[in-house]
Amino acid sequence: MTGAWLGWHGSLMAMIWPVVVVAQIACVIHVLRTGRPYWWIWILFVLPLVGVAAYLYVEVRPSLGKNWLQNLLWRLKTPSQRIEILESQLSESTTVRNRLSLAEELHDAARFDRECDVLSEGLRGAFKDDATLLMRLAEAHLEADRISQAAEVIARTVPEKSPESQLQFALLKARLASHQNQAEAEKCFQELVDMKRSEGPRYYYAEHLLAQGRRDEATRILNDVLYQYRRGTVVWRYQEKKWYHAAKRLLRAPQSRANARPGQLQMN
Repeated sequence: MTGAWLGWHGSLMAMIWPVVVVAQIACVIHVLRTGRPYWWIWILFVLPLVGVAAYLYVEVRPSLGKNWLQNLLWRLKTPSQRIEILESQLSESTTVRNRLSLAEELHDAARFDRECDVLSEGLRGAFKDDATLLMRLAEAHLEADRISQAAEVIARTVPEKSPESQLQFALLKARLASHQNQAEAEKCFQELVDMKRSEGPRYYYAEHLLAQGRRDEATRILNDVLYQYRRGTVVWRYQEKKWYHAAKRLLRAPQSRANARPGQLQMN
């Protein structure tokens, strides 16, 4: 009986082991692509079964959310398909939420003209002075390098009192100053960076430095954004994922693009 059990156990392990190896490789790829701490790789290979289970529970599970399958299927669609669906949703229900969702997708696709139209159309009636819509519109103008339009929108914006809204507004003013007053921009970026509330200011400061031809300084900042992200908490990585991927893209950008004015680099 012992021999039969050992034979069955060996057959089971022979079937499971290839699955474990595939899971290890998938987890390692996930570590490298998503900025998880490198020590996970050591755990995954030293403790295969336990390591894979721990990684899935600690790192993957929190990022899935309740609608993870729906989100996955959504990301598998092409940008054009997603935009078409969101355009249809907005035409059926012109809520601010639907408008911002479409604007975000257009922004990621670098369709800034259409993004500006969508946001401007929402600035009517009770929402004519909506701070969220106005700041998103100013950001779209900056990305499209329409500086005068961005300045006009920022001038009429009164941000909400929440720390997030105040930070977003201050960052928009710093980015605008990058096109108008270098000394003022430097001061604004330094103040925002010193607050250490998000990597957004450091990313845009690096973008500003690249526009000034100060590539070495910018590279150090961007590399540190990547380093701090990998060693940060799960909550920090969830909050700052956007800037981690943006920093990676900016580091890979050709010299000619990296020296472009801030606002000319896509955030996609």
